Amino acid sequence: MLKLKNLVVAATLFVAAGAMASNFRAADQVYVPAAGHLSGASGTFISDIFISNLSTDSVTVSIILSSGITGTQQNFNNALTLAAGERREINDFFPTTLGLSAGFGQLIFNACKTGGICTSACPGVDANGNCPDFRPISVESRIYQILSNCAATYSTAVCTAATSQATQPTTGQLFAGIPWYNFVSSAASGAGLDKTFVTGLRNTGGAGSNGTYRGNIGLVNASQFSTTTLVVKLFDGKTGAQIGSTFTQTLAPLGQAQPSLGSIFPAFTGATATNAYVTVEQTNNIKTADADANNCSDGCPAFFAYGSVLDNASGDATTLEPQFLVQLNQNAIFCIYNQTCKGTFTIKRAVKHQ
Repeated sequence: MLKLKNLVVAATLFVAAGAMASNFRAADQVYVPAAGHLSGASGTFISDIFISNLSTDSVTVSIILSSGITGTQQNFNNALTLAAGERREINDFFPTTLGLSAGFGQLIFNACKTGGICTSACPGVDANGNCPDFRPISVESRIYQILSNCAATYSTAVCTAATSQATQPTTGQLFAGIPWYNFVSSAASGAGLDKTFVTGLRNTGGAGSNGTYRGNIGLVNASQFSTTTLVVKLFDGKTGAQIGSTFTQTLAPLGQAQPSLGSIFPAFTGATATNAYVTVEQTNNIKTADADANNCSDGCPAFFAYGSVLDNASGDATTLEPQFLVQLNQNAIFCIYNQTCKGTFTIKRAVKHQ
């Protein structure tokens, strides 16, 4: 299928909105920035997926799994089919739907009318990669941990009763699916929407240490048509002073990384390592050889960033969502709620449908 869409100013504005505006999550292409089935410091991490067909047609969904900083991609064409209006819960998504016993990365869900043509051969496809057979879906994900240290957190009775994966106590966090038009981009610098921040970060101890927390930063190249370098800076929440040195991460197309705070900002550790935030922006976008052929002469730069803070005793994690540093202006609010916009804008897809 055709896709990854380039974030332009008007599209970026949706992400910056408040409770209602940020709930525009339906699209024919949806990213889940972190999903997997793999072993972690406190247990096994597993992803459940909740997918909704918001179309009156049957839809067939193809999926891209992209892993690591090199963006190693696996394509799962026609992975599942949903009836008109169907909502489906899929437990332990990697082995259940992808047939993988282990793995971790970002997932990109591409929805097409069943029997339609949503590849580059789509009849009627426009210059920005939009095809008449694309259909809207939404995706939610719970990534959770089956505890390996059950007795350290729960009662003996609870742990004794947990005889299988299905009955084990778990801790988990939400990753809401992100529609293709909601990524951040250096192309939106003119509106001040090329940078995002993540707050609520802590790094007061290591796994298994009661009363302490640790953190991770998720960095995702959302473009299929460029390599990018993400620039990450850590700041004291109270004083605004930068902590440590600037960290950079180069990601190949659709590459992703989730470094720990302690590894990228080693000075930020100990009992006082709380109330901090990071800013993330991108630079040095290098387009791929096929970028021009896909109407991405600038490489369609696009990225996501997110944070996680984990309780070191239980392994319980909380997702820290990114935010823009500016508010929506009045014209942008009118565009969202009245769908009446001044001027014109172009939205390009940054990933192809499979």
